Amino acid sequence: MKKIVEYLKYFLCGIVFGTANVIPGVSGGTMLVVFGIFDRLTDSISGIKKIFQNIWFLVTFALGAGGAIIFSSFVISSLFDNFGIQTNMFFLGLIIGGIPLIYKLGTSEKKVKPLCVVPFVIAMAVVIGLTVLEKADIFKLAPDVVNGFDVIISLKLLGCAVLAAVTTIIPGISGSFVMMLIGVYETIITAIKEMNFYVIVPFAIGAIIGIIGGAKLISILIKKNRLMVYSALMGLVIGSIYAILPEGFGFNLQTGYGFVCMLFGIVTAVLIEKLGASNSGNE
Repeated sequence: MKKIVEYLKYFLCGIVFGTANVIPGVSGGTMLVVFGIFDRLTDSISGIKKIFQNIWFLVTFALGAGGAIIFSSFVISSLFDNFGIQTNMFFLGLIIGGIPLIYKLGTSEKKVKPLCVVPFVIAMAVVIGLTVLEKADIFKLAPDVVNGFDVIISLKLLGCAVLAAVTTIIPGISGSFVMMLIGVYETIITAIKEMNFYVIVPFAIGAIIGIIGGAKLISILIKKNRLMVYSALMGLVIGSIYAILPEGFGFNLQTGYGFVCMLFGIVTAVLIEKLGASNSGNE
């Protein structure tokens, strides 16, 4: 029973991760930190041997993430068109509810030092800066239209996927936002809806390469200086609160509904954290 609950948690985390990665401005990596499986995932995909050792965890997580990405590609535009503030504020609640866990994970070996302010401020400034660029529509490119196999476009998609995948697992940085900046977001979302494998296949290959390579780097950094890395992660997460703060936020009825969704997000994050803690305590 304990194993079933544990893998259910991984499946649910995969769903949240997959959904977050479809939403520009929302970081899937942040959700990994929020739900306490960031270290587990990055370590599990940091090498071929590690992948085989953690295969069932990865399969369970991937099923949740993959299913969420496909499902979200069909419904996410409708949710944001009709319930934009509420949807954004639910994710805002997830992030806020997970901040205490991030602090606990970062200080599990050492206490906070004054020097931790430096990576914290730099990381937060990066997220806020990228958000300002997004809102100003700077560097946004037109999407590609792909109706058949094209070597140049396939190589571009592969390269873009590597970049987006690396940023996907970095908390505070939205992989979807990066895809928007380099002009492939609409191409990918449309391809998933239409099952266009001329786009999906090269992008998937690049995503796998980027995730494994990025996870290896992050895993090494955490092992060398966990406190500083988590200080930067905290900065990325705090900065992402500004990044996903919805347009139209203010003293109105929509924001009132949004606060209810935010509270639901906070409760969801806390419950998942408690679920993970109870499983760890019983192992």
